[in-house]
Amino acid sequence: MILPINRILLTLLVVLLSTTGCYRPTKELSYDPCLSLIKNCLKENIIIKMNTNKGNVTFELNAQSAPLSASHFLSLVESGLYKGTIFNRVIRQPFPFVLQGGFKDSKYDLESKLKSENESYIQKNNLALSKIPLEIKLQGEDKPRYNKIIYKYDEFNRIKLKHNRGALAMARSEPLDSASIQFYIPLKDLPELDGRYAVFGRVVNGMNVIDSLSEGDLILNMKVIKD
Repeated sequence: MILPINRILLTLLVVLLSTTGCYRPTKELSYDPCLSLIKNCLKENIIIKMNTNKGNVTFELNAQSAPLSASHFLSLVESGLYKGTIFNRVIRQPFPFVLQGGFKDSKYDLESKLKSENESYIQKNNLALSKIPLEIKLQGEDKPRYNKIIYKYDEFNRIKLKHNRGALAMARSEPLDSASIQFYIPLKDLPELDGRYAVFGRVVNGMNVIDSLSEGDLILNMKVIKD
């Protein structure tokens, strides 16, 4: 069973949460990247502080339910790639939808900076900063599913990380393994997005700042907050 999506939401799903890219078919991964090949995927939740031109926001990355997506995001934070990026999509009308950030203009050669020589997510037992697969964890399962849309009713109801207001999720283009640098935050509960996009954390402080941001506002920096 697929939950109904009205025409406005379908348009937003296709256009507003996408980064650039052409369609190509994507197969479900037969292995778990974190458990099988990557040694440095997160095992504990991490707190990230985002400084914007309108105030500070604190995220918690969920290592238990989204270890690959959380680790990828952490690697981008630690490499400084979010410094100077903007919020390029803020949708509040006709109803609150999402805020999307991490965008650099075309003068910034992001693909060259992120791309590994053989364009794999796995390289030398580390995360290559190019693209990662869709990652969704279900209750009752030991590991996330990769590159698989969740649409069956019984599975849909077992999704661990949902698109509640303040969730932190990866934007992607049409291929399921195309998530890269851009992320988004739902401005209201959006179950229409569950099972289609990867949630990997949440806002734990600063939703008032998120609500104040507009298109073109700036991410000054992101950093890990350590105990």
